[in-house]
Amino acid sequence: MKKIILLSFIIMQSLLIFAQEKVQIKLTPASPSASFQQEIGSSTIKMAYSRPLARERKIFGELVPFGKLWRTGASDCTTISTNEDITFGENILKTGTYSIFSIPSENEWTIIINSDITLHGETGYDEKKDVMRFSVPTEKTTNFYETFTIELNDINSKGEGFLKIEWENTMVKIPMKSKADKEILALIDTYIIKEKSHDANLLFQAANYYSSTNRDSNQAIAWLIEAEKLDPENFYYPSLRQKLSVGLKDYPNAIAAAKKALVIAEKKKMKSAEKLKKQIIEWELLLKSK
Repeated sequence: MKKIILLSFIIMQSLLIFAQEKVQIKLTPASPSASFQQEIGSSTIKMAYSRPLARERKIFGELVPFGKLWRTGASDCTTISTNEDITFGENILKTGTYSIFSIPSENEWTIIINSDITLHGETGYDEKKDVMRFSVPTEKTTNFYETFTIELNDINSKGEGFLKIEWENTMVKIPMKSKADKEILALIDTYIIKEKSHDANLLFQAANYYSSTNRDSNQAIAWLIEAEKLDPENFYYPSLRQKLSVGLKDYPNAIAAAKKALVIAEKKKMKSAEKLKKQIIEWELLLKSK
């Protein structure tokens, strides 16, 4: 029995020593990989890149030299994909996947879009495969970016935004624009303006798009009045009309539209009825005070 216990002890000790010899400490990556997908208008943009850390180093002008080709990140080349043609800078970037390179300088960067997405860093870069080159100015940021960052932000209702590249206290912004705005305006021109559609919902959609993109409010109101004639029980038509009239500081018409919306809201027992009542009182007092 003692021999069995001793043998078991020896085996356990051997396994413990073996396990200790196999212990490894896995370090955190120096340049963590990242990816994101972002809708902008009718387009879907995908980015994949690596994010080097500053680690108390001087970045631009030293670690990343001015005037030299840079992978715009770390490790494998940074890539951008679009599912449809999109305006990138002032150029049209066709549907597909591309690599992004850059040549930083103190006051501006040259942005390079290349068709080769297989590269590791700048190794093997071929200028003949460039799809476009353009310059963007640099901006100094109050926020210090320890980690190299690419983000697609400041997106508006027209499908416009900026691809921002940020590291240390430097940022460059590349304007981007989906083709959605152009296509929507073309539909409005064809069906609403030229063919003078008698579809109430289509008139409302046109007015709503003009409202969300800060276009001609008077034209949008005219479309809404037509929509109300075609569908007088729809709450959303006079509701949007009162909002646009307030934006024009046309309070008499705002009150008229709000009262029409209120009748529908009360009939349908909508929660927005109380808010409309308060707004009407507020605007009527405003007119009396003038």
